[in-house]
Amino acid sequence: MRKTILLLSLLNCCLTLPAFAATLAAFTPSLECENLIVEQINKAQISIDAAVYAINNPHIVNALLNARKRQVKIRILTDKLQASNKYSLVPFMYKNGLDIKVNSKYKIEHNKFAVFDYSAVITGSFNWTNAASLKNSENCLLITDEPQTVKDYQTRFEHLWLVNLKSKSDKRLEKK
Repeated sequence: MRKTILLLSLLNCCLTLPAFAATLAAFTPSLECENLIVEQINKAQISIDAAVYAINNPHIVNALLNARKRQVKIRILTDKLQASNKYSLVPFMYKNGLDIKVNSKYKIEHNKFAVFDYSAVITGSFNWTNAASLKNSENCLLITDEPQTVKDYQTRFEHLWLVNLKSKSDKRLEKK
């Protein structure tokens, strides 16, 4: 009887363990973060919402353009000064039909996160730039199987998208 109770206690313990989020950390200089982002973009079927300070990485931009061709809904919010940088690919993406806003609300749009299909988030210090991949010491974290965290990032993105004006953004990007 004691052995049965002990066995049932052990089984109960093991069967009621909490679920944990799946995370994967990557670091630069290397192609790890770039590859994680491109992989998530390529897997996306519904939507990609990204708030990213600087964008000039052609591999990431090409993956975004290909996702658009697959009818993935893409929204990108970026920093106004970085978008006007001579190396920025933001004007190129805008001219190629991606839905982009440049920050008009805050002094700097310094976020670096993306939500993929309402089910995964990549966040960290990694800018979507060549320097971030090849020269800088940066990090990124892929988070899956954590619905509340994904929802928190999606909610923040929706807020940022709402408070930054499309009319101001379009004027700035059309000048490029």
